[in-house]
Amino acid sequence: MSLKEKILELSRQSQIGELSPFLSETLNGAIAAGYYPDHGGLIRVNEYIIARTRLYRDESGTSTVVLGMSGGVDSALAAAIFAKAGFRVIGVTMPIQQEPIETTRGIEACRALGIERSHIDLSDLYAQTVEALSLLDNDLADTGNRRDVKIRRGNLRARLRMITLYNLASATGGLVASTDNLSELAAGFWTLHGDAGDFSPIQALTKSWEVPALAQLNGVPDSTVRAFPTDGLGIDAGDEAQLGCSYLEWDLMVYALANGLDIPSSEERVQSAVMRRMQATWFKRRNPILVPHPLGTRFAMIDAIDRKYFVPEPFQ
Repeated sequence: MSLKEKILELSRQSQIGELSPFLSETLNGAIAAGYYPDHGGLIRVNEYIIARTRLYRDESGTSTVVLGMSGGVDSALAAAIFAKAGFRVIGVTMPIQQEPIETTRGIEACRALGIERSHIDLSDLYAQTVEALSLLDNDLADTGNRRDVKIRRGNLRARLRMITLYNLASATGGLVASTDNLSELAAGFWTLHGDAGDFSPIQALTKSWEVPALAQLNGVPDSTVRAFPTDGLGIDAGDEAQLGCSYLEWDLMVYALANGLDIPSSEERVQSAVMRRMQATWFKRRNPILVPHPLGTRFAMIDAIDRKYFVPEPFQ
């Protein structure tokens, strides 16, 4: 099987439908440029990320990490990397009114990777939070199909999970892992103060290839690697329904835009999906938005001290 065929298969694109001629050629170019690495390239990427994660453990003096095990491939891959970097890894399953199979996959991944596991069902706390906040936001109790309400309720789920993780991290003297990938970063596909943690080992990796391929390489169960991608927030029928295209189409269009490729009008559907979401979420990638002082660059002053005395060189 060629590298392109492997990408189409593992990204589920071969099940979803054929790529357009333009995106197919874009994939060829991305493979030739090394943007979609082959097996040897994946091994090098994997070794590099593990080494950097181990270096952070040594430099920071922090050897425990907690992360939410959603049952998806992202959290499982992050857990595997931390484990191989020598961290004590505590995987936490935190269901909130969701499909039991997702929790089951999270438990299976913990077992397969040989990491510690904790479990807390946050469904009751979530219901109580919705009830309490409905005093300020009457619409929040609406369980219908209003998208804006579903998004707010989904954000509550994410933030309750992060409260849980940070409390456990504080109790164990550890840090909280981020489990977002590059595709989600570009899409603004996370909740502010609900997904981002202290250390992010996989945020430079594409969801359409590197994440599932490296998950396989690191012993993540195939049931998790190939699980239908969903945010676990109850907002929509899976990630790609929210994106408006497949993950492979998304990643290739981002690549095309970043490299200044001449995008034909026939690609309006995918290009529009990417541009619309990136325009609507750019502020999340700059959060918090900092207002400079009129008398000088004071943030640079603090940053210079950090870089000179505290931040390890590999992370500057």
